Amino acid sequence: MKLLLYVGKYEDYALAKLIVNRLSSNGVEVYAARDSEARNLGIPRWDSSQAVDAAMVIGGDGTVLRFIHEIDESLNIPILHIGTGRVNYLSDAGTRDLPQVLDSIIKGNYWIEERLTLKAVTAGFECMALNEVLVKGVDPGHLVSVTVIEEDGEEIMRARMDGVIIATPTGSTAYALAAGGPAVDNRLAAKLIVPLVPFSRAIVPIVHPFDIPIKVMTSEVAHILCDGIVAQRGAEIRIVPGDKKVMFIRTRQYRMYDKLLRRLFTP
Repeated sequence: MKLLLYVGKYEDYALAKLIVNRLSSNGVEVYAARDSEARNLGIPRWDSSQAVDAAMVIGGDGTVLRFIHEIDESLNIPILHIGTGRVNYLSDAGTRDLPQVLDSIIKGNYWIEERLTLKAVTAGFECMALNEVLVKGVDPGHLVSVTVIEEDGEEIMRARMDGVIIATPTGSTAYALAAGGPAVDNRLAAKLIVPLVPFSRAIVPIVHPFDIPIKVMTSEVAHILCDGIVAQRGAEIRIVPGDKKVMFIRTRQYRMYDKLLRRLFTP
């Protein structure tokens, strides 16, 4: 097995070193995703021409998002997330369960879970989102008029607001939840349309069929962000189902509601 390693924080390199030693001694070839992993762990730097079977991401949920946009968007390999952040909503396991997880990986006792993505398209630009597409006014102190319509369909929302979040089921427990949207079971094919601070309290979050494309139009040029990482500006954005799914390695049952409850009570 060939594994790509991506480490989020410098403090996690001691743990990463232990993982590399354990995997290497059991015949797993471990490659560094970037120069920083190669330098700090003394492992070979991955070349994009090399095929790898999976990736291990050590860090919090934000580290996973950075990996997806920085490395995996074109590579598209399954991700094993070892959570060392505060919430670790996407993770298969934390550090406490690491010995059992590594044994499962070495023995090939795991399966793949797929997560839906969205794609935002505007003039000369497109980006993929595992969590959400955010369309937000450029001036933080100024409301913009936002209209959301189904492509070739009816109007869904029209109001003055700070912006709007279009979230996947995975992203429903992230920014969209903080903005007042519901949590959506990740087994459902639905997306959320969540207004950000609408001027009218009659404007409410919408649960919308995932496969139906929508269009977001703003009264002036707005910021477009995918997962809070990839940014562009535009005034008319198409949001459609993503071309790819993000794959996660699972060595144990993923308990969404247990993770959600712990997240809600994490300070």
